[in-house]
Amino acid sequence: MEQATYKQIKALKRFAKNPELSQGLLKGIEFDSLSKQDATALIQKCIDQANGTSESNESEDQEGFQVKYSQNYRNGDGSFKTIILTDEELAEIRDAHKKHCIDIMSDCMDDFPDDRELQLAMFDKMADKSFTWIQQALDEKVRMTRGNGNGSQHQ
Repeated sequence: MEQATYKQIKALKRFAKNPELSQGLLKGIEFDSLSKQDATALIQKCIDQANGTSESNESEDQEGFQVKYSQNYRNGDGSFKTIILTDEELAEIRDAHKKHCIDIMSDCMDDFPDDRELQLAMFDKMADKSFTWIQQALDEKVRMTRGNGNGSQHQ
């Protein structure tokens, strides 16, 4: 088990200065005995709670597990930030992807009208996977958040 890094422990100690986090999420945790993976997960939970995304966790627990699509990036001042796709943004992406898939399947059915197996094989090769669309949306949201729509970031 690889121990948490100095930077991870330092970040967790900074989070512990927040009374809400120190009395809740971080209460009773020994930072020096954390593994690197546990520290990473705990830091992400602290970030989520600090950004206000953990407010919806209570309803998620009642409804079951819910996947959040997020991406970390380096902000213009050198600090790290996290963006998360909202449920509305994810619904838009999935709707656009669904239309894309319907168009591809329609083309495959037109091109190979008598061969269902070939239609499906060609569809599988031609249609983009939904994660590709989600990743592109995350990348675009990072670019828009940074405010440099061209996407070039020199560090």
